[in-house]
Amino acid sequence: MKKGFGIFTTILTLAATIVGLVYYYINTGTNSFASLGRDPVIFGCLAGAIAVLLLWLLFGSSKRHILDILPVAAPVLTIYAGLTLVNSRINGIASIMTFTNNAQSMADLRSAIIAIAAIVIAAVLGMFSAFFEVRKEG
Repeated sequence: MKKGFGIFTTILTLAATIVGLVYYYINTGTNSFASLGRDPVIFGCLAGAIAVLLLWLLFGSSKRHILDILPVAAPVLTIYAGLTLVNSRINGIASIMTFTNNAQSMADLRSAIIAIAAIVIAAVLGMFSAFFEVRKEG
């Protein structure tokens, strides 16, 4: 039961991380946030977290103890990407909510909110799933 649950939560973490990355990419193309550009730190951390989660699904819980860092590395990378994203978007979000509250800017804001929410969910799920094994030993 624990091994199946570990796979399930890791896959959910992977899906939430991918959703966060996709919505961040969408957000960087919106009128309200395009001037901020695409931050390589956010892309790198989220892509790294995706790679780490895939490695954990493939090789996790093996006899190599060096791989034990993988379930910890994914949430760390995701949290860093999320904090960087919030830091870069907070002024734009405040501006949209107070001054330029129209249909277009609210649509632009939606992709930022979805990206932030997906990254937070991925970080929490990643921390939770780190406690469960994904492969049988032997």
